[in-house]
Amino acid sequence: MERLKPILDFLKGHGTKLLGFAQGTIAALCGVTGVIPDSHLKYWLAASAVLTFWRGFVNTANQPQQ
Repeated sequence: MERLKPILDFLKGHGTKLLGFAQGTIAALCGVTGVIPDSHLKYWLAASAVLTFWRGFVNTANQPQQ
């Protein structure tokens, strides 16, 4: 577990940036015909939305209370 700590710390510190990069990549791939089958697009976009929603809750929960 100790070997994973730097990776987990990086993901925690840069998760929003990584999520934004992933969403931009998915959006670009959705715009190219044939890369992601049309019948799967709704699932890719739904997963992207859910991950964004969860990340927003994590960011809010980590803010200090005033």
